[in-house]
Amino acid sequence: MTWWRAAARRFRLHCRARKPSFAGVRPPRTRTLLVEDQGIFRAFMENWLAPHPRFEVVGSAASGEEALLLLATTRPELMIVDLQLPGMDGLEFARAARQARPQARVLLLSSLIDPLTLTRVRESGVEGYMEKDTQPERLEEAMHAVADGRPFFSARFAEVISREGAKAEALGKILSRREQEVLSQIIAGKTSREIADFYGIGLRTVEFHRANVMAKFGATNTAELLSQARVRGVV
Repeated sequence: MTWWRAAARRFRLHCRARKPSFAGVRPPRTRTLLVEDQGIFRAFMENWLAPHPRFEVVGSAASGEEALLLLATTRPELMIVDLQLPGMDGLEFARAARQARPQARVLLLSSLIDPLTLTRVRESGVEGYMEKDTQPERLEEAMHAVADGRPFFSARFAEVISREGAKAEALGKILSRREQEVLSQIIAGKTSREIADFYGIGLRTVEFHRANVMAKFGATNTAELLSQARVRGVV
């Protein structure tokens, strides 16, 4: 069972269990924008939050570019954003969205937990980060915290940053932002074609960045690159 199917099932069961507690007089709800390219995950998030007394979904988008067009009309206070978006990724969207709506807070969701990615998240200044396989109760807790202006990062995030963050931060100084993104995707098992399609860039561009990363790691193939990444604490 894929992560999103498992998450969707948990959300459905959680929604059924929580519906009675949503009854009663509702105070003003937090305007929430969902930015998620997995349609089924986005739909279950919408259904889960529909009866919620605190959070009102005012819009949803499948990409960062689409979400930017919604900011003026939806005026979100909380944005729940998938880190691995096609084209503009979650961090790029968060940077652009803050220019248009600086008061909105960002909670990132992702299945990536490698030190390089998490170091980029920490340096981005977003207010929260949770893994997509988290329990709904913990996600709800993170949403409350971020909406209230309190940072909320998962225990796994804190553990990885504490253990390997310094190595990843040092590595981030020798790799460009795009090289870091390509490396994170390689670590996740993606091919160059999949990376190109995901970011909406040319295959030659991906191969160029891939070659640069391998040269900086002193690797001649993917196996050596992954081995060096482990040595450097990136995996």
